[in-house]
Amino acid sequence: MTYSHLAAATLAALTLACAAGSAPVSAAESIRCGKADSLQIRGDVPAAISFDVYRQLRPLNAQRIALFESAGEVKRLPDGLAVCEVADDGVDDPSAVLVELPQGRNAWWVSAANVQDAD
Repeated sequence: MTYSHLAAATLAALTLACAAGSAPVSAAESIRCGKADSLQIRGDVPAAISFDVYRQLRPLNAQRIALFESAGEVKRLPDGLAVCEVADDGVDDPSAVLVELPQGRNAWWVSAANVQDAD
């Protein structure tokens, strides 16, 4: 595929995505994860963009959260948010879960205590 064909295909896909974005879609449908990987955030939770930052937040400390949040390394995920678990997270820590958000390019580490299976 040439560059111009690729650009045209990308533009067409973005146009369709924008058009589809105006139709109401439930959060569970928009994230398109496998049934086993569908999770829901339980309680408002600080999520870390890297496992190293996730570990530094433990035990949770408001001052540390504020510092990392201002640097963009921590994001607060709201209660009830539908997310997908990244099955191959590469870390052997059962207390941490790597999740993808409905929109966004980053995956975020959250405490396993703050996720539950989606209904």
